[in-house]
Amino acid sequence: MPAQTPEYLQCEKPMIERLVRAGWEYRRGIEVLEDEGEPLLLSRLRRAIVRINGVTDEEAGEAITLLKAAPFGIEGSRRVLDYLKNGVPIKDDETGQPKRVMLIDYERPENNEFIVANQVGYPFRTKIPDLVLYINGIPLVIIECKKLDVSWKKAYEQIKGYEGEMPELFKYVQVGVAIGDKPVYFPTVPWLESVPVYEWKGESFDPLDNLTAMLKPLTFLDILRYFTFYRESWGTFTKVLPRYMQYRAVKEIVSQAVAYARGETDRNRGLIWHWQGSGKTLTMIFSAYKIKRLLGNPTIFFVVDRRELERQLSDELKAVGLSFEVIGSIPHLKEVLTHADGKRGIFITLIHKFRPEELEEVLQELRRERRRRRTIMDRKDVVVLIDEGHRTQYGDLADMMRSMLEKASLFAFTGTPIAKKGRDTYATFGYRDRPYLDRYFITQSIEDGFTVKIAYQPRLEEDVHLKRELLEAFLSSKLEEIPEDYRERVEEKLKKRLNAIRVFLKNPRRIEMIAEDIARHYRENVEPFKAMVVAVDREACVYYKRALDKHLPPEYSEVVMTFGRDDPKPMKDYAEELRKRFPGKDMEEIRERIRENFRNKETPKILIVTDMLLTGFDAPILQTMYLDKPLKEHRLLQAIARTNRPFFKNGENVKPFGLVVDYVGIFKELKRALEIYDERDIAGAAYNIEEIKAELREKIAKALGYFDGIEMKRDRDTIMKAVETLFRLNKGEEFQRLYREIRYNYKLLKEGRSEFREAFKWLTEVYYAYLSKVEGVPPEVELKEDEFFREALRFIHESVDIGEIKENFPVVELDEEFLKKIMRERDRKRAFSNLMFSVRHYINTHKGPLTEDLVERLERIIEAWRKERKELEKLYEELLEVAEEIENRTRERRELGLDELEYSLLMVLKRHVKANNEELINGVKKLLKETEELRFPRWTEKAEVVSEVSRKIMLLLVKEYKGKCNDIVKTRNELLEVLKRWG
Repeated sequence: MPAQTPEYLQCEKPMIERLVRAGWEYRRGIEVLEDEGEPLLLSRLRRAIVRINGVTDEEAGEAITLLKAAPFGIEGSRRVLDYLKNGVPIKDDETGQPKRVMLIDYERPENNEFIVANQVGYPFRTKIPDLVLYINGIPLVIIECKKLDVSWKKAYEQIKGYEGEMPELFKYVQVGVAIGDKPVYFPTVPWLESVPVYEWKGESFDPLDNLTAMLKPLTFLDILRYFTFYRESWGTFTKVLPRYMQYRAVKEIVSQAVAYARGETDRNRGLIWHWQGSGKTLTMIFSAYKIKRLLGNPTIFFVVDRRELERQLSDELKAVGLSFEVIGSIPHLKEVLTHADGKRGIFITLIHKFRPEELEEVLQELRRERRRRRTIMDRKDVVVLIDEGHRTQYGDLADMMRSMLEKASLFAFTGTPIAKKGRDTYATFGYRDRPYLDRYFITQSIEDGFTVKIAYQPRLEEDVHLKRELLEAFLSSKLEEIPEDYRERVEEKLKKRLNAIRVFLKNPRRIEMIAEDIARHYRENVEPFKAMVVAVDREACVYYKRALDKHLPPEYSEVVMTFGRDDPKPMKDYAEELRKRFPGKDMEEIRERIRENFRNKETPKILIVTDMLLTGFDAPILQTMYLDKPLKEHRLLQAIARTNRPFFKNGENVKPFGLVVDYVGIFKELKRALEIYDERDIAGAAYNIEEIKAELREKIAKALGYFDGIEMKRDRDTIMKAVETLFRLNKGEEFQRLYREIRYNYKLLKEGRSEFREAFKWLTEVYYAYLSKVEGVPPEVELKEDEFFREALRFIHESVDIGEIKENFPVVELDEEFLKKIMRERDRKRAFSNLMFSVRHYINTHKGPLTEDLVERLERIIEAWRKERKELEKLYEELLEVAEEIENRTRERRELGLDELEYSLLMVLKRHVKANNEELINGVKKLLKETEELRFPRWTEKAEVVSEVSRKIMLLLVKEYKGKCNDIVKTRNELLEVLKRWG
């Protein structure tokens, strides 16, 4: 019977019960473990391979040998995932021919064995994951459980620790699940320090039910086979898992496309309405991959309308290892369409590369061919996935595409559908009873943390904003819907309307004034995040570059746009400058270099654009958009959404909101831009700075609520009382998270801080005092940990006196001098508090055999203090005993002349071996000498090295202490743990 701990009752037990109801079979860890050092349940796996494939026992053994032989690290992990999806390649015993032996039966799920086991002691029974999910004896999911009042991060960090300590296990494990105050899941990638974490949302109020829905055998098999990939980006491999809305949408797309191709339904189109930043590109790729696997050999087209989207899609397909072709010319398109009954495979095409008359020729040729043979026009296993379908799917180009692919399935993906006569995304791709297949919009995206809120702020309203009547004239035009390549073809009348606005917006004095304001605002409010300036046209981009260079270093800003032969002189001169700065590169390569530098390097910090990068450009570090171009409807929403990607550092989003600074007056028309959506759809599309202030008020009030009855005085006793309150209520982690949110908002809110200043200063002092007293972290360490916020140190110094906090709340060493000082302290309450925090800090930083017998005593004392079960005087005496024991051990270590590693090994031997100090110390020295060559950097990640160290420890114990040791296996395990902890 497992111990009835809070972790077991609040997490482990309910999770087991839910998994059993979902179709997993429960076994205790002790029942399933077959080999102490082997993570695979070999006999179960062998039986499953024979059962699924009808192969001999010898062939099953060969497959297992190949599976186990996969090395640690990137290559081995990729190989194992391939084996899990596609089987292990072996030679047939009878014919000698190569064949694949499946480890999992995806076609007949009931043919697999699904086991959930708890407290599985692997390896050496020292690290024990709470739950392991096995399919056919292969460990694929690890679940770590914490109490409801503990952050999920503790469980996440524990699993990340396991990855380094149990590399052999994590060759096979694909998914980690961390459960605490909420359940999250994440890809297990041992070579990365941190990975993205996700919540699986569903219909249930209880998040454990929703998580279980993801782990249902059928759903999990689906995710493993079709949604799990290794992805390479800039030389680094990570693992892709689906988000819940991606999985939901793909299920709908695939179901409909496959049913239509097989003649089971007449419906062959659908709309996926997912807000910007929700991962539409991967949703398209997941869909294509699964359709390709299910239909055998279909033709799948990705249709995009921007080069940036074409590049992004190509990069993603390459990153996950899928083969595809980019159709870059009419002859290439013709070859794909007319080859037999259409070439099979995955293709990307940029629709605006082709003019209607060119497509007309291809269409006519297909029609002629169709009279004498079957063509691609007759096939139902053709699937078209259209990115940003609202922009491209009306007019001649769209008509011709539909005519050429007459029987195909068409699915459009958009974050901003439109519903206007002649350009209705719902009518084009939806059905009257089902306007869209799946919807995931702004409020959900922000709530899930996939995007951040967007705040807007009008500036220089009286000086530079457009006159209302000019704006109305522009908004009534349709110029924004016309690709730049064709703009010269539009009617003269519309050109004149645009020119009237351009004359106003391109006034050099106006641009100078705005550029000066941008430079000041960027330096004071945005840096070290990055920004984008959106100008009315290409010439205005160059004007902005020249103006910004007067106020910021030239390397701070770059222009990203196209150049033409007939450009005016200022633009030609600037193009020439670019060529000199990027020698040997053409303009496309220069633009690509600038984009990547913006994403990944220190400079440029500001991009100046007019059309380029307003869609399909993802740069999480982009926080502010300076908007000086009238945009409307979905185009406005798409542009401002460039700022809504969260920016993660050390596993946390450090960008509380994206900011759009409005120099054109466009947000006076925000209602017009949003009125095509329901109220509930657009709630959260954009916030006024005043709303951000309101949120800050709310967060500060919540933070102050922890300290009911404590005045906001800044003397030591008051701050100490606040720190003790947090510790007593066990609200420290919660307060730290809330304070960091307040700090990010306050830092960005450069203007209008006065009402928050005093409360912020007080909360800051409490925060750093708490870190120092409870966590033992000096203020500078916490601030310097994240290189990105090197300016945060300067910012906090401006707000509070860090020196004062250090003086009042030093990180103390627990030594004889400190104990004497404590015992002289007359105020028993203060003495107890100082001693408690010091002992706790010492034990936390010296975890292991040196202190493990003291941990339980300390936790009992703290629990009694929190609940006021005993008098303070009695608790103080108990705590003083613990502190004196620590001091005695430290003194003994120094007297024996041992370092901490040697002394920790000695403590283990003392507990288990009957011998004098000299014999035990000699044993420690021998052990360290005999394992020295094996303990190279990161040796703990190599299972064979860990096994060899374990063997040497065992030999030494038998040789030196045979008959004197009370439990040789336990002693071996504890000594190994000490060596591993020191790395």
